[in-house]
Amino acid sequence: MRLMRFNPIAEYAPGKTLIVADTLSRSPLTSTCTETDTESEVTCYVASMMEAIPASKSKMDEIKMAIAADTELLSVMKLVKRGWPEHITKVPMDARAYVQVKSELSEHDGLILRGSRIVIPRSMRGETLQKIHDGHQGLSKCRERACSSVWWPGLSAEINRLVTSCQVCHELKRTQQKEPLISTPLPERPWKRIALDLCEYEHQNYLVISDYYSRFIEVLHLPSTTSRRVIQKLKAVFARFGIPDEVVSYNGPRFSSADFQEFAKELDFQHCSSSPHHPQGNGHAERAVQTAKKILKQKDPVMALMAYRSTPCSTTGFSPAELLMGRKIRTTLPTLEENLIPKWPSMTVVIDKDRKEKAKQAYYFNRRHGARPLPALRPGDVVLSKLDHERSWSSPAVVAGEGITPRSFVIRTQHGAELRRNRRHLQSQLVPQPTPAKPGDTTGIDTHSDRPNMLETVPVCQSEAALPNPLSSQTVTRSGRVCKPVNRLDL
Repeated sequence: MRLMRFNPIAEYAPGKTLIVADTLSRSPLTSTCTETDTESEVTCYVASMMEAIPASKSKMDEIKMAIAADTELLSVMKLVKRGWPEHITKVPMDARAYVQVKSELSEHDGLILRGSRIVIPRSMRGETLQKIHDGHQGLSKCRERACSSVWWPGLSAEINRLVTSCQVCHELKRTQQKEPLISTPLPERPWKRIALDLCEYEHQNYLVISDYYSRFIEVLHLPSTTSRRVIQKLKAVFARFGIPDEVVSYNGPRFSSADFQEFAKELDFQHCSSSPHHPQGNGHAERAVQTAKKILKQKDPVMALMAYRSTPCSTTGFSPAELLMGRKIRTTLPTLEENLIPKWPSMTVVIDKDRKEKAKQAYYFNRRHGARPLPALRPGDVVLSKLDHERSWSSPAVVAGEGITPRSFVIRTQHGAELRRNRRHLQSQLVPQPTPAKPGDTTGIDTHSDRPNMLETVPVCQSEAALPNPLSSQTVTRSGRVCKPVNRLDL
């Protein structure tokens, strides 16, 4: 600060040319000037900062008039001029919020500054807060913008409340990140749980059925996609392999109709549907459709389907036919007669291999997509919904309850309609309420920094493929060793 009025040039001087200081040179003379050099330098610095502030004279006059009518800032201004008491108990109640930054405060021509930032009076804080949020920028950008020009106690918390409650920001927000992958455990036996889906290839509709245990696939042509036609095809498949305990499908009209529900009740199996517009919820069927379309592209789809059923799966090490029927099927490849003798694979080995493979898939999926759990929703919460193909978030809705599948919720719109949506398609609109501070208590006031806290606590998803929590209280080295603090004697 003292060198701002000069333009010094540093030159090297050998030690032999330096003059040895004597006793008298160390005895300073008494200054006869009423104003010290430090005071003049501070005044010069404040004046230069005022000239650099990009604000019009009319706006500065408006701030000065508001400060003159603000009893809180008038009290602070007196303390800045006269000096602050040593103990906070002697500071007036309306000025205690400024104690922690008292060394940064200065006064110039009716304005109060914290460094190079103007302290805004209470009557103008609402207007200034809206200007900070011009352009509907995010939380970090708004804080950076405020840090360059204005300040008042609790500014960071007020910016946080404004941004999180802004309706326009919520509607224009991007689609939420993916959540950690939930791996479906392998059933205890074949054909206990199957997945259904419809696909279209060359303007023809097909019904794809896949067994969760064996990954055995059935591809059936559908002349029409009505519920009755789907039920007719399923009856033929159930006659060959039996009735499963659970049938998983997407939430389309063929499977949500009254006819299909009556069919499930008649055959005594449980029908479970994934969240609408969320294909990942029925990932097993989607993967089976991908395989089915590849088979339909072959010159002879029937022989291609037989080749798939007789090929060992990399996950389990056995072919779908072995896991479903307990034997290898005879194909065009020559094989020994003893290989065709029925022999059930070890169920323990199959389940263990499947569990390890799914854990590995979940780990790489979560790492590749940066997946993390979203905040939990409760009945009565206000949310916005947005599907993957939509450009903006819809009008507010209320959570009516949880769905039958994980991360599925039923919401009630403003028109009274009830919709089922996945958690990824719902954005919470809850605004955290600030805790009222007691008079004179500056503990909860952000006075030192308006920077966002870069460390957030993320809840851990409890699943088979759960990743290690990076925010754990224990420190783990790269090799996996847990670092323990040294116990020292408190002498």
